[in-house]
Amino acid sequence: PRPMRRSPRSKRRWRGRDSVVLTIRRAKPEDAQGIGAVFDAAVREGWKYLGELAAQPMFPPEEWDDEVAKHAPPNALLVAIGNADRLIGFVAVHTAEGEMYLLFVHPDHAGSGVGRVLLDAAHEVLRSAGCREAFLYTHEQNERANAVYEAAGYRRDGSVRESEFRGVHLREPRLVKVLT
Repeated sequence: PRPMRRSPRSKRRWRGRDSVVLTIRRAKPEDAQGIGAVFDAAVREGWKYLGELAAQPMFPPEEWDDEVAKHAPPNALLVAIGNADRLIGFVAVHTAEGEMYLLFVHPDHAGSGVGRVLLDAAHEVLRSAGCREAFLYTHEQNERANAVYEAAGYRRDGSVRESEFRGVHLREPRLVKVLT
């Protein structure tokens, strides 16, 4: 991959339905706890198949600080800032591998297009880094995420990552999309 070029515009604005105006930008250290709050809310709502595990925060606050730090360029952690400067979603990519690593939207904004805007921004970062395709893993049981990714052109490539997370067995199909 070629080195990532810095986009001349670091912020992009998008007006969704329900009069939500989004700004998409790189995460700053002060966003870490808001990112964690979005993750926790999205997991509570969307990962009910994990039972009690999804009901409690999965990671301590300092891990979110670390997550922001490790996504410095050439990697990227992008946030969606909504009305009243509220962080309502985020996406992370690892440019060396072409992996979309995380994508979460606060459940209050699920279905409003925020996830799609974040996905498009992630693809733009990967393309700028020279990636010709993107891949991701998502829980097999996460029907909503699988539907979003498939609608965006991702297809299962047949490989599955299996793991244990706090005593729960997870199967995560690998999804791939050619970036055009």
